[in-house]
Amino acid sequence: MSAQLKIPGFEGRLIEPSDSDYELARLTGNAACDARPALIAKAGNADDVAALVRWALATGAVLAMRSGGHSVAGHSTGDGVVVLDLSPLDSIEFDTRGAMAWVGPGAKAATFTKAAYERGGAVSFGDTGTVGLGGLITGGGIGWLVRKYGLTIDSLLAAEVVTADGELVTASATHNADLFWALRGGGGNFGVVTRYHLALSPIGEVLHGMLLMPATAETVPAVLALGSAAPDDLTLMPFVMAIPPMDEVPATEHGRLGLWVDTLWAGPRAQGNELLARLRALGPILMDTVAAKPYPAVYPEPGDGPRGAWTSSSIFLDDVDGGVFETVRDVLAQAPPGESLAIFRVLGGAAGRVADDATAYGWRDRRYLVWLIADYPPTEPGAAYAAWVADGRAALANRGSGAFVSFQAADDPSAVALAYPAATMARLREVKARWDPDNLFRHNHNVSPADMAHD
Repeated sequence: MSAQLKIPGFEGRLIEPSDSDYELARLTGNAACDARPALIAKAGNADDVAALVRWALATGAVLAMRSGGHSVAGHSTGDGVVVLDLSPLDSIEFDTRGAMAWVGPGAKAATFTKAAYERGGAVSFGDTGTVGLGGLITGGGIGWLVRKYGLTIDSLLAAEVVTADGELVTASATHNADLFWALRGGGGNFGVVTRYHLALSPIGEVLHGMLLMPATAETVPAVLALGSAAPDDLTLMPFVMAIPPMDEVPATEHGRLGLWVDTLWAGPRAQGNELLARLRALGPILMDTVAAKPYPAVYPEPGDGPRGAWTSSSIFLDDVDGGVFETVRDVLAQAPPGESLAIFRVLGGAAGRVADDATAYGWRDRRYLVWLIADYPPTEPGAAYAAWVADGRAALANRGSGAFVSFQAADDPSAVALAYPAATMARLREVKARWDPDNLFRHNHNVSPADMAHD
């Protein structure tokens, strides 16, 4: 612990800018968020979290919560903030039957998935294994099993939460139900979750991999329609991006737009092979890596390359036709130098059978989500890339609405408003007024309390 600063009741590690490990500790997964916090506090348990929250309340310090450091909006860090680093809270405790687990916010999706698979189960997480569960779950969680088992929050049974007054409470369907509702999609606005209680669902070997075909006004709608109408066992994450030089693809295709159909089938093998045959028939296949594998293999080990910078925005769509593709094509053509892409997330299935008002994620009835991403060298200024994703979303605004909060790099009030339907936002503000009336937890996609001035 730092010799300069003491926080009453906090027994974890405090890292200040003068400490030798500060430069490494301040980094997050996104080089676009290159901030210098005033302090990094690595919590060892819930008591540490409560002590730091009480200290922040007393001193006026701005708290930034970090689980895995993947916040595209930079909420895992910030200039002059106090980072509450939850990564040490990574415990995983399964019940004797392997049907449920208590898990800390610092546990990574890939680590939990591997441990759960050994017990025959899984939780529907996102599509990246290095994400910490803290930010993933409170944002909602859209990933490989979204159509089969719903959003991550659909597996959440309860949460232990340190509230704005530094008290540890339990939130569930029967205890503090309003807080439990808000935690499922409302982000870190309502407290610091120190443990999640998750229900596991059965999983076995899956068919997973990539089909690459030319991206056209015919192939993109056809692939998405097939994915939307398919059984819940099929989840597709197709994306449109220029095909880079690669040995697996004929040189004549390099530089052209490709439709990269990320595919996961989690049902009977014969039925999956039949659906894959229908997918392959939709266009000439330039590359095919779909193969049977154990479910944890969908989260490969992260590489050791340099950190990249990236930004993004999103919009929900009810339908995708050739006109939507043509808009996306034109948007990609205007991207600044770097690697830009548009990912179409196919929704529905189990996620769509939950009522819109059942959780703070309020977009259950939408069939698709388009996620615009710009990757760029960390040495480049990010303004042009942020403007590109904003302009791209605006170009699609007449075809859809809303946004997925976890994919929003912008965090101004208008960007936050996009993430929640009006009725959901009104209810979130009421819950905020009860649990955090002074807006202590504000370094996030902020929901202001109902009685606070609201832009």
